[in-house]
Amino acid sequence: MINFLKALWKAFFIALKSKYRWLLILFILWLYRVDFISADGGGLAKTLQVVTLFGMFFLTISYRKNLISIAYNRTNLPIQSVLYLYTYALISTAWALIPTFAFFLSFQNLALLLVLIWVFGQFRDFKTMEKSFLMIAVFTMLFEVITVRFLEGFSLFFHFLQSGSAAALCFSYCIAELLAMKRPDKERKFLLKWTIVISLIVLVISTSSGANVSAICGFAIALFFSRKVFYSLLLFSLGIFLYLNQDLLTTLMFLVMPGKSLETVSSASGRQALWDVLLNLAAQKPFLGWGYACIERAVTNTGFMASDAHNNYLGIYGSLGIIGCAFLGFQFLSTILYSFKRRMKCGYLGIFAATCCAILNGYSYGFLSGKACSITVIYFSLVVLSFTYSRVNYYDRYGVE
Repeated sequence: MINFLKALWKAFFIALKSKYRWLLILFILWLYRVDFISADGGGLAKTLQVVTLFGMFFLTISYRKNLISIAYNRTNLPIQSVLYLYTYALISTAWALIPTFAFFLSFQNLALLLVLIWVFGQFRDFKTMEKSFLMIAVFTMLFEVITVRFLEGFSLFFHFLQSGSAAALCFSYCIAELLAMKRPDKERKFLLKWTIVISLIVLVISTSSGANVSAICGFAIALFFSRKVFYSLLLFSLGIFLYLNQDLLTTLMFLVMPGKSLETVSSASGRQALWDVLLNLAAQKPFLGWGYACIERAVTNTGFMASDAHNNYLGIYGSLGIIGCAFLGFQFLSTILYSFKRRMKCGYLGIFAATCCAILNGYSYGFLSGKACSITVIYFSLVVLSFTYSRVNYYDRYGVE
C-alpha cells in the first residue's frame, strides 16, 4: 500500500505543477465547501461554492471553446441523457419553489459533467485514463476521510455517507475489472488491487449501510458477469442458505449495517417519516414537481427538517415530477445497456457493475436529485468514461496531451 500511496502523492504534485493546477485547486476547495461547510454558514460558504464552480467551468471552457457543442452533439447516449436530465432541471427554474436554488444546483451538475468530459478527453490511452480516474477517486475518498476526522475529532468509525458511497462505486468498478482481466498487466492489477483495499477500508469506517449493501450488489454482479462460474454458484448457494436460516441472516445483516436495529432498518434509518412527508407533497405536483432540488425545501416549510431527500428516486419525483423520473430512468437504462453491450472490452464491466451499485445506492442517498457531492463526481466520471474509453487504445506512448 505504501507504494500505491506514494504514486498517489506523486500524481497529486505533478498535477499541482502542471498548467491545469488551478482546476485541481478549485476542485479541492469546492469539495471542501460541499462536504464540510454548511450552506447556513453565511455568505462565505455560498460565495466559495459559486466562485469555485464557475471558476472550474470557465477554465474548462477556455481550454476547449466548443466543449458545450461537443457534449450535446458528439458524445454517447449515457452522457447526453445526463445533459437532458439537468437541462430539464434548469428549465424547472421557471416553476421552482426557490428559482435561484434550482438554477444553481442544476447548473452545478451540468458544469461538473462538462469539466469531466474535458478532463478525460485529454488522455490518449486506456491505461492512463483509468489510472487518472482511480487516482482522482482515491484522492477524493482519502481527502474526505482525513478531513472529517480533523474537523470533528478523531474516531476510527465515523458515519460519512459521501465517502462510503464513493468507495462502494470504486470497489464495484475495480473488483469487476480485476475479475474480468484477460491480458497480464502487473501495473494495472496493482492499481486495481490497492484501490479495492482502500475502498473496503473506507466502506468499513464510514459505517454506511446503503453503501455496504450496494457494494455487495456490485461484487455479485462482477462475479456473475466475469464468468467466474464457481464463485457465482458459491454466492448463489450462500444466498439460498441464508434465506433458509433467517437468524443467521439477521446477524450478518447487522454486521453489514453497523449500529442499526430492526426498527431502524425497517424505517430506513428513520427516513421513512421523511419520505412519507415528501410523497404527500410530491402528490400535489406530480407531473412537473416543485423545481429541481426544491422538494426538500418544501418539506422543511412543513416543519420537518430535511437537508436531503436521501433517495434519488423520491427526490427526483418530488422535484421534477414524473417527467424527471422518466429522464432519470432513461439515463440509468442507457448507461446500463451501453456498458453491458461492451462488457468484454476493458473498463466496461467495471462501469456496468458500478452503475448497478449506484442505482441501488440511490435508494439511501440522493446524489443525483439535489446537492452534488463526491459520489456525484465519481458517477459522472463513470458515465464520461463509457464514452472516452471507446476512443482510445490500451497503450499509447504519448500518454497525456
